[in-house]
Amino acid sequence: MERAVHPSLAGLSPAAAAWEFAVVWATAAGAIAYGFPAVVTAEDWIGFAVLVPLIAGVHVLSRERANHQGSQLSLAPMFAAVLLLPPLLAAAAIAIAFLPEWARIRTAWYIVVFNVANFVGPALAARAVFDGLETAPVTADTLGWTLAAFAAVAVFLTVQYAVLSIMLRLARGVAIRDTVRADCVLIDASLLSVGALAAALAGHHPSLVALLVVPLALMYRSLAIPSLIEASRIEPKTGLFNMRHFESALAQELRRADRFGRPVCLLMIDVDHLRTINSRLGHVAGDRALQLVAMSLRAQTRDYDVAARFGGDEFCVLLPETNLEGALVVAERIRADVEASGKGAGIGLTVSIGVAQTDEGTTAEELVTRADRAAYRAKSGGRNVVALPPPDPVGEAERLLSEASG
Repeated sequence: MERAVHPSLAGLSPAAAAWEFAVVWATAAGAIAYGFPAVVTAEDWIGFAVLVPLIAGVHVLSRERANHQGSQLSLAPMFAAVLLLPPLLAAAAIAIAFLPEWARIRTAWYIVVFNVANFVGPALAARAVFDGLETAPVTADTLGWTLAAFAAVAVFLTVQYAVLSIMLRLARGVAIRDTVRADCVLIDASLLSVGALAAALAGHHPSLVALLVVPLALMYRSLAIPSLIEASRIEPKTGLFNMRHFESALAQELRRADRFGRPVCLLMIDVDHLRTINSRLGHVAGDRALQLVAMSLRAQTRDYDVAARFGGDEFCVLLPETNLEGALVVAERIRADVEASGKGAGIGLTVSIGVAQTDEGTTAEELVTRADRAAYRAKSGGRNVVALPPPDPVGEAERLLSEASG
């Protein structure tokens, strides 16, 4: 029996709700372990008063990334607070920064709580590493402070991306490769580094911090880059890859398969009676059917498989390093999951799936043709089934002629 989710966490699966619970309490335990500092100087309170509105103001400029990631320009002043303020004051400054955004967007409370924990937790971990490695106050010739700051940046990124990747996988079915992207990590590392530079300058030459405004403005413009890259690869209605990316991935995998002698399989998936769903229940239900199929494809495939919308009511999945037997297992899992999802949504949704495997020297066009013929065979065989391609009539004729001449 599936464990029920608390009504206030109805937007999360049980696994995702459990993960949020663990993350929030681990963050709270880290804050308690630090404790409130015995002495908070006037300089600390002044820094807090300056950084809180700065972090909050910059935070609202964040741009949404694909797959529910957010590139936060506020990482720079946040990290400056991490290195400059007592840990609990830095944690409070980060948490307060989310209030204006929440008041403007009214995001579900559990999302806000998770986001706060996923910034405060990495911040506390980064500060712990920084305190453990720092051997002297920052000066122009202090290498120890620099190395400690580099280590703190690395820890912040590692903890935050690890926590976020697991949550997006559990809550939204987002592949880890789509969360931990090199371009996104580079932007975040750059923002954290600017924050570290601001902290270093603030200690001895506060007026020089103003010089970082121009790099921050340039970084703000760069926040659009991951979204633009992702948009060029994604089909918007389903969130799967588009055919341009699929064709590129297929060509790459076929070259790798030829080089190393590894099998590659392709699934061609046709949605059964999509036109009937549209006419009977409306196009909103038809779009929902496509989205349910996409969710099943993401749930039942590996991170390095390539699921794409082929067009109309057709989808395809590229399965690298997979033989025919393994591909049939994956196809059957997808078929069963789609059928169960359709029943749950009251749509009566099923799919017919064709499975094809490469031979030596198989071209992309040949593999797609085989999988398409297999899908047609599945549809003509009653639908809601998995099928292999019918025998190649040309190849069969050549085999019979060879046997006759022999």
